[in-house]
Amino acid sequence: MASSMKSRHVAVIGAGAAGLVAARELRREGHSVVVFERQKQVGGTWIYTDHVESDPLSVDPTRIVVHSSVYGSLRTNLPRECMGFRDFPFAIRSGESRDPRRFPSHGEVLAYLQDFGKEFGIEELIRFETTVVRVSPAAESDGEEGIGKWRIESTEKEKKFIMMRFTMQLLFVMDIT
Repeated sequence: MASSMKSRHVAVIGAGAAGLVAARELRREGHSVVVFERQKQVGGTWIYTDHVESDPLSVDPTRIVVHSSVYGSLRTNLPRECMGFRDFPFAIRSGESRDPRRFPSHGEVLAYLQDFGKEFGIEELIRFETTVVRVSPAAESDGEEGIGKWRIESTEKEKKFIMMRFTMQLLFVMDIT
């Protein structure tokens, strides 16, 4: 961390590809990082589920929302050499469930992101099954002094009506899906 840079408490919203690398880089710069992820795992849009919404027109506000844009047979349209991070190449890895193709399946991309999170210790920063419901300037909602402070309100899966509030000096928003 540069001597002129002040360490900040930073929030990253989403543990997809951009959120994972943002968290890693912010921590490398000496910031305290918390990642909010509504799923049970890292991966963002690369998490596949065969579940579909019960209300495709989104009329019922109490419906279960399925957050997936990946379909079962999806493969990347870019070669793996173009998709990896510079210091963590998207190399072919051995394993029974790994996909060695140059244009791999969505499952291989997800495995790569999970490997990245483990390699750099990002998972320890993540609050899984936590949905951010509101982000607002702290001074506006709390009467607190200080420009650049933010309040993040979130809900955990089993605590639907309990809000957690965090005052951040800097907000870094990524991967909202």
